Amino acid sequence: MTPPLLGSGACPSPDAALVQGLIGSVDCQVHGLAQAGYAALSAPGSPVSTLLTVLMTLYVGFMGYRLVLGRGTLRIGDATIAAVKLALVVALATNWALLETLAYDLLFKAPTEVGALLLGQLDAGPGKLDPFVRLQFAFDALQDAAQHFATRAGARDAALQGGPGFAAFAANVGGLVMLLTSLGVVLACKVVLSVLLALAPIVAGLLLFETTRGLVEGWLKAMIALSVLPMIATLALSLELAMMAPSLKALAAMKDVQQFAELDMGPAIIVLVLSLVFAAVLVAAAIAVCVIAAGLRLPRERQIGQDVSPIAASGVSTAAPLEPPSRAAHVAAAAVSLARREEQAASAAAASSPVGPRRLVVVSDRTEATPTAGSTTTSAVAVPLGASYRRPASPRLAASGARRDQ
Repeated sequence: MTPPLLGSGACPSPDAALVQGLIGSVDCQVHGLAQAGYAALSAPGSPVSTLLTVLMTLYVGFMGYRLVLGRGTLRIGDATIAAVKLALVVALATNWALLETLAYDLLFKAPTEVGALLLGQLDAGPGKLDPFVRLQFAFDALQDAAQHFATRAGARDAALQGGPGFAAFAANVGGLVMLLTSLGVVLACKVVLSVLLALAPIVAGLLLFETTRGLVEGWLKAMIALSVLPMIATLALSLELAMMAPSLKALAAMKDVQQFAELDMGPAIIVLVLSLVFAAVLVAAAIAVCVIAAGLRLPRERQIGQDVSPIAASGVSTAAPLEPPSRAAHVAAAAVSLARREEQAASAAAASSPVGPRRLVVVSDRTEATPTAGSTTTSAVAVPLGASYRRPASPRLAASGARRDQ
């Protein structure tokens, strides 16, 4: 089945009613745009189809290159994941029916259904209408009120100087801002979303490599944000129309009795203020949706051929200590290490002495307290046997000195 082309007569004309006609026409055109763009990119022999074949060949070639050169091993789980990725890429790049079921219906229709459920809870009256039908009624009422206010204004009355001229300006601008921040946002999101869906054959090939996976994440984030934002715009429109209903009724009553005096500008000003406030609300909602969608992360897989680190393979824990050692602990460890080295040096000297083995006697003790454990460290100096209690040498006295002392 050939999709309807842009500008063809298969889609309804938007001339009947502004809001409903635009919604029906854009819904039909965006579906045709997504389907026609997808068919053009995924057609056999197209540059995108050739590029996709090259990317899949490179992916399989890199796997074989690592196995041949011994860069790593291929486990059963890795082979299964690689096969699933290749099958998913082929399915997304060559099957529009699958993509339409998984992506188009999910992104276009699911938020609409959720919004309808929320609107059913917010507006549970017996005579409830679609928010865009009420938008058409409100826009028509504001245009009529602006026209009647303009007929009451003089030829020299400026729009920003007050009076009926300003009331006409407020009603006209308020209606246009309300139309752009509700219907305009919904239609713009649908058009951009259809273009992103048409690029699915290109994005599917980028899913194979870890380097280009960020582009796939950005593509998914943009589509999620563009699918949720129309639902928020519809809910905001319903709330805005509910708050604007008294002012619209007052403007309709003034139109029926043909009384548009300077003292009756309050409803028109309220309409302008509410439309500007909800425009700011929609901007804040768009920022919030983008921040939420930015949290999406695709799972990171272990690269084929990536070896386990030697430390992890040996089973040695590489966790850092809970608390670094203190300076006193460093000093105590250094003292123990110094004493051990002195003992080893003394033992080696005693073993290599020509006199024979000598008994080691401790001649001095040195203690040092550590604030952490409260223990003492003793470092001993070993000396050969017979030198422990050697009499200190006394100075030699000459004979003349002895006679003098006597």
